[in-house]
Amino acid sequence: MKRLLFFLLWVPLLGSSQDQKDIDSVAISLIDKMGRVIGSLETCSFDLTTVHDETNENGLLERTFEIHQVNFRGPDKMAVHSRGGEGNTGYWYNGSLLTWYSYDENNYITLPVPETIIKTIDSVNTTFGFRFPAADIFYPSFGDDILEEFDRVKFAGIKKLGENLAIARIRRQESQRIWAQRLGVSLPTLIRLEKGDPKVSMG
Repeated sequence: MKRLLFFLLWVPLLGSSQDQKDIDSVAISLIDKMGRVIGSLETCSFDLTTVHDETNENGLLERTFEIHQVNFRGPDKMAVHSRGGEGNTGYWYNGSLLTWYSYDENNYITLPVPETIIKTIDSVNTTFGFRFPAADIFYPSFGDDILEEFDRVKFAGIKKLGENLAIARIRRQESQRIWAQRLGVSLPTLIRLEKGDPKVSMG
């Protein structure tokens, strides 16, 4: 199944389709490093805001926003709560069953599904068209998928990356020392990253 890229990376990358490939090795290196970090996680929780632009029946562009609270644990536990243009819904997965619930309509459906989160996301997306927020970044092939989908991938700049790192760290109320350990970089490197030092190297 060719997955749609539902998630806009917090690493500031630019992707577009054109006739000739223009791939920035720094951008790909950052994507690969992010994939290794994500792949090593045993649990993951995050809040995500998504924006969808669609043409309505009058031919006008309509923009809808959704807010998602996402929780993954291990290969076989997941909970997602989404609110916005598509309604107020929730998903719960326990390794064998997936329950979808509509808070608006007060009804639910429970489905037998495969034994891992990734297989379940693939199965339910293919069969029912369910879209799971940020699902793509948890696939081992995420970097390869970006290279396949886009002819142009660019790293937009260390300054923006540094700003995003600092914002994420402050929101989680974590020290620079702990944040550096999470990212797998030294404390001086993180400090330089957050300041937008163009000479910094993440290895």
